[in-house]
Amino acid sequence: MTPRPVPTPSPQARRQAHLGALREALAQRDPLAVERLLGQWVHRHGHPALEALLLDLQQADSAAMAWWQGRDVEAPMVPAAAPQPSPADPQANPELARLRSWLPDRVERRRAA
Repeated sequence: MTPRPVPTPSPQARRQAHLGALREALAQRDPLAVERLLGQWVHRHGHPALEALLLDLQQADSAAMAWWQGRDVEAPMVPAAAPQPSPADPQANPELARLRSWLPDRVERRRAA
């Protein structure tokens, strides 16, 4: 008799496991795990779902979210010395600008639709 295959978890169970892992990474203050899990979340559920997720995490553990957002109350306040260029600024990140040049612009997307 062949053994029965292990049933795959439902999408809801996978979502809850992912959320649990994200909460655990926040509680442990593990920035690499948090970033990886947030990236997976966006990949699986899209950018609009990220905002709702961050609000839920904020309500569940505001101290962990403050740590993640860099506003930990225990950290000393350091004034900004000079404005830093945004990573999305093409002059600040020429490699990103080169990669974005491959993306279609809005006009090309409208023509394709």
